[in-house]
Amino acid sequence: MHEERIDARRIVFGPLDEGLRAVAPVGPIALLGTPRSLAAVPTDALAGQVVHRWDGVRLHNPRATVREAGALIDAQGCASIVAIGSSSAMDLGKAASDGRSATLILIPTALGGAEMTRGYGFLEGDEKGGGRLRTPAPVVIYDAALLISLPRRELGSIGINAWAHTIEAAYARTEHATGGAAAIAAGSRLPPLLRAAARIRDATLNDALFRAAHLAGYALDTRSMGLHHAVCHVIGGLTQIPHGIVNAVVLPHAVRANARLAPEAVEAVADAFEIADLAAEAEAIARAFDLPRSFAALGAPPSLIERAVPRVLASPLLRNNPAEVDEPTVRAVLTAAYGQ
Repeated sequence: MHEERIDARRIVFGPLDEGLRAVAPVGPIALLGTPRSLAAVPTDALAGQVVHRWDGVRLHNPRATVREAGALIDAQGCASIVAIGSSSAMDLGKAASDGRSATLILIPTALGGAEMTRGYGFLEGDEKGGGRLRTPAPVVIYDAALLISLPRRELGSIGINAWAHTIEAAYARTEHATGGAAAIAAGSRLPPLLRAAARIRDATLNDALFRAAHLAGYALDTRSMGLHHAVCHVIGGLTQIPHGIVNAVVLPHAVRANARLAPEAVEAVADAFEIADLAAEAEAIARAFDLPRSFAALGAPPSLIERAVPRVLASPLLRNNPAEVDEPTVRAVLTAAYGQ
């Protein structure tokens, strides 16, 4: 009976306490997040269940963090894993649940869309590793109120990340009809929503942002990524700069590179989104949130470019780019993103 109820409502929009009661996770429960995100979970929503709170989520999650969370789950015999937070928490929930029989419930507090993908990442030294869930897709609960307290810079940067998912999914080589439709729907909605969110914050806008990010995450999962995220994943591993900030810096340069390599593909996406210049729009959104515009401004060393070039060229994501990517293109994107 319990499993049938969860399967019937895998995606829930609404207040967090109501959502948790609707999916009714079975205990013992491993509740994963940061101290800030764990504080957002209403205690009475999990009343009657044994809950083991673990606040060790870290930026990009080193492999040791995944092992530590998994050890807690195994030691306590957890039947459910509930992860709440930004993309790092979503990735940790997936990584810790992979291969285990526990039901996974993800509660995003930002717009990354990771909750809608089976893929997950973690750090192996200074490189991004990862995997793809072998277990059933997670249950997801979206509560628009969770975006209200999100710092402005984080909202904007991770919103750009969500929009980057739609751009790459829309011109990816991987075919998926509904994923492509989701990419176009979210890709056209996110820019005006983000521009509005740079000025105001309200429940209706937050709900619309979450619904667009939900579609962007689905598009990402079904059609995957290309040059832009190949660069972002490498830079994240080398610098541990937050993923959203890396996206905000790299996106306009990656789009312009693809506009040179695959002009028809980029033009088709721009037409579908009804946005004349995708790169200029990415820059405008970043300005609206006062986001950093270069890795140099973030204190990254000039050696970053040389360290990153071979790693980006080795990324399997480049095979999904709309056109073949060569070393001069990668170097040009990294040089432009590094800035002065």
